[in-house]
Amino acid sequence: MNNCRCLLLASCISHFASRILHLASCILLVASCFLLVACDDEDIERRYTDYRTDIVTYQGDDGGGAQFELLRRDDSTSVVLLSNVRLDKVKQGQRVLLRYDWANTGETGGIRHILAYGVGAIVSDSLRYTVKPLAEYLGQMEPIKLLSIWRTGGYVNLRCQAEYTGKSRHFYLLLDSATVKQDTVHCYLVNNTHGDTTYHWREAYASFYVGNAWNSPNCRTLRIHINDEAHGGMTTYDFNKSRAS
Repeated sequence: MNNCRCLLLASCISHFASRILHLASCILLVASCFLLVACDDEDIERRYTDYRTDIVTYQGDDGGGAQFELLRRDDSTSVVLLSNVRLDKVKQGQRVLLRYDWANTGETGGIRHILAYGVGAIVSDSLRYTVKPLAEYLGQMEPIKLLSIWRTGGYVNLRCQAEYTGKSRHFYLLLDSATVKQDTVHCYLVNNTHGDTTYHWREAYASFYVGNAWNSPNCRTLRIHINDEAHGGMTTYDFNKSRAS
């Protein structure tokens, strides 16, 4: 299948995960395009019909196929998805965008079989902490157009549009270290194109692990600050713990 492609905002690569983005410092935004899972596997069914799309965590392969963990909204129980495909170059723990459908079996003991049709690379990272005064980071919050933001367990996920530059950028979620012990923990979405020329808006997904902050006994609210052009500029989005937490 030579037509398999996964478009990055910084480049176009063939075969998903020919370079897995570990996102150490310079993070490539990834478009929402899919690559057919395991392009060399002739057993994968080509199907153009309704399907589900979720951000999931790759858990590895037990020899029978790739396994993923689907964390449901907020703090609902998770389900392990057992697929019919193999992923050779995806790292365990990597968050990816999965296109799939349920197999003809129900859920048993938190496990469910699926038919996987596609996997897409997304920004997959952990919460960063400020090491400089916060003001030095605020100028790096270039605008995005937020389409949705939600929490699943210890992850904050977002779907957005970002301006295409053709080059790498910094894109990460930053915790204001001065608020780490407060009841409201403040986080800022850094989107820094380093002054590169921007062209058009392109859709992207991201998933940030925020468990260390969210699970802190002091934290009652996780407040996300985003320069959101779709909603007039600097906007905050709150995730509140239930009183029972």
